Amino acid sequence: MDGLLLDTERQMYLQGGLKVSRELGRPISEESFEGLMGLNWTDYYIRIKEEYGEDYPIDIYRERFMKHVDEMIDSFAFDLRPGVKKVLDFCKEHHIPMAVATSTPHTRTLKCLKNAGIIDYFDEILSGDMVEKGKPDPEIYLTVAKKLGVSPEEALVFEDGHNGARAALDGGFRLFIVEDLAHLEERDRKECVKVLHRIDEAIEYIEKEL
Repeated sequence: MDGLLLDTERQMYLQGGLKVSRELGRPISEESFEGLMGLNWTDYYIRIKEEYGEDYPIDIYRERFMKHVDEMIDSFAFDLRPGVKKVLDFCKEHHIPMAVATSTPHTRTLKCLKNAGIIDYFDEILSGDMVEKGKPDPEIYLTVAKKLGVSPEEALVFEDGHNGARAALDGGFRLFIVEDLAHLEERDRKECVKVLHRIDEAIEYIEKEL
């Protein structure tokens, strides 16, 4: 969802995280945030402490950061990323089941999708707090594919960052990468079906599949 369907990464997570970390007097760099995008909170904690020390006030950071996030979600409808509505309409028109598999907590996910006006497109919505292992573990994708009644080989996954890319590829899914802010590794690009600049560039591929 974040950074792929909705422009939350720029508008909320990146700016919010930078602001809160600076207010704490322990600033986190933009480069570090790129690597954090897509992680659940357990892995987020580990990464911050590895990069910024065991004494980093991560619990205070999280409390302030989530307050910032909740305020934005309650008052702000995030922009759709370019081409998203076109892809959603195309898949709906051709009766292709769609799901969201996101590391974002479920309550927050539902608010974001509802505020953006796209929640009704999806047959399943699975969030990071509904599985035991977050991305880059493939559990969330394997679970949502099972709920849709399809095998990994039958499904297409769209991701914008390394952790989600590994979750999809390690689960045996075909992957499209839509490049944006999140960190990617060269092997992600080599192993995916294609690297896109906009998500709707995949429509030609989907049409051939149909």
